[in-house]
Amino acid sequence: MYYQIWNFFLQEEKYIYWKERIKLHTNFNKVTWQKIIDFLSLVEQTFPLKRQLAETDSLEPFLKLATENGYSLTAEELAWFLITRKQIWDLFDLAQKIPSLKEQLLLAKSPQDFINIAADNGYYFSVEELAWLLTEIKSSSELVSINNSVGEILTVSSYGRIETGYWIWLAELWGIVPPFCHRDKPSTFLSQNVNNPFLPDRCFLPKSYFNQRLMLVHN
Repeated sequence: MYYQIWNFFLQEEKYIYWKERIKLHTNFNKVTWQKIIDFLSLVEQTFPLKRQLAETDSLEPFLKLATENGYSLTAEELAWFLITRKQIWDLFDLAQKIPSLKEQLLLAKSPQDFINIAADNGYYFSVEELAWLLTEIKSSSELVSINNSVGEILTVSSYGRIETGYWIWLAELWGIVPPFCHRDKPSTFLSQNVNNPFLPDRCFLPKSYFNQRLMLVHN
């Protein structure tokens, strides 16, 4: 989703300004991230609100509109949310254009190695922020199918020319993005293994699971 107000943060000079400014704020967390997502989801589902937001061309009315609808936001929170996401997407886009960078990222031994490679290329975000965005992508309803080495069909999101399946797979391998649920329930009680990847908060089906149409794989 794009709104005119995003230019306040993402146009070149303002982007550089806010990118430096948000480095001073370390108190942003998943609650803030989800709060902004929830507000934007509300906007998309409420036509009058979406129209109001589309007509908003300065920051103060935007923040006021959010507050009036139960979401208290600050300029710094919005800047952090938008700029962090842009940096991750820009890294993915660059990796599509430079195979050697893509290979280097895919060979990262850990999430922190991935973050360090990103920083070496001028993109700054945390492991947690990467995990939140990839989980959000995975649970979206925009799907493409990919086949793994044993012919199983997996479903992941794709945005434009950026293939996100690689990054979701890598994050699942590291354990920072929940896997798809297995049909069989785990035999142990939830309290017996807090690292169990099949716990409810570590495992989910994407939103589009029940309306997707999977194609058969032909060898």
